[in-house]
Amino acid sequence: MAISPEERILISRAIKRDREAFARLYVQYYEPVLRRVISIVKRRDEAEDIAGEAFLRAWNAVDRFEDRDISILAWLCKIAERRAYEHLRKRRPAVGLDQIDVQTNPEDGPEAVAERQAEAADVRRAIVKLPAVQREVISQRFLQHLSYDAIGASLGKPVGTVRVIQHRALIAIRSILREERSKAGSASPTVSK
Repeated sequence: MAISPEERILISRAIKRDREAFARLYVQYYEPVLRRVISIVKRRDEAEDIAGEAFLRAWNAVDRFEDRDISILAWLCKIAERRAYEHLRKRRPAVGLDQIDVQTNPEDGPEAVAERQAEAADVRRAIVKLPAVQREVISQRFLQHLSYDAIGASLGKPVGTVRVIQHRALIAIRSILREERSKAGSASPTVSK
């Protein structure tokens, strides 16, 4: 949606720290921003706090708003989305790599359970060897079950970049596991008859 002439005037006044102009933008865009935040956090009481904080941050940063002939609503929603995703990360308990629980089938024998646990330990060791950004993407995607959008917002990266990082991390994990298995295979003692 393009910026209307009235909105452009309000923005230019707000950039000059005109509280009344920013208050009019607030009244005009609070509900759409609130709806966007509710769609992320799913709780209206939390969403109202986040939307209010987003407008406060917008007021503090309004002089950095770039007029690209797009409504300021997109900029306000982006600020609110980042706050909402930060809130979700804080609300969701962090899961450590050592807390990965191996799902077992009650019909599996002890050997199968032990093998899965050993594989999980191998994967944890491989993840720890990844570069920090890859480790963070894998943790957020597979341990915290965050969406690509949420991960992108938390890392300040586009969704496409997050997908590429995840893809490269998974390839690296496979490579590390293959390398470790080949080392383990070559290190095993040979039995002569």
